[in-house]
Amino acid sequence: MLPLMSQESQHAEVKSAFDQHEQETKQQILNLEQCFQALGVAPQRSTCHAIAGLKQEHDSFLKEKPGGNILEMFDLGGAAKTENYEIASYKGLIDKAKLMGQQQCVQLLQQNLSQEEAMMKRVEMITHQLSQQMLTQA
Repeated sequence: MLPLMSQESQHAEVKSAFDQHEQETKQQILNLEQCFQALGVAPQRSTCHAIAGLKQEHDSFLKEKPGGNILEMFDLGGAAKTENYEIASYKGLIDKAKLMGQQQCVQLLQQNLSQEEAMMKRVEMITHQLSQQMLTQA
């Protein structure tokens, strides 16, 4: 979804945030693969129904043909939902890795969590700024 939302962005700061987080996500995948290696297990693909639902929500919203600013604000809201979901997921995984004594995994997952928390703060800040701009233009 990040490349799509980047394309839908009208503001350089929003586009930059989505593009940067796409790069971070690629590193996060590598971190997760290292965790699986440390555990001696091969990762298996599975559908995340929560994220699939957020994509479906986005696709349904597009059918309403929203204006650029409205779509961008919707995308920022979707990003906030996703970040909160990922933050909760990483916190749970970190707790489990600690219980298993997998310190390497704890460190890798903590890196991912920190990036997700930073993106959440960035999304909140951008959303606030754009909301203020839209109010003053109205």
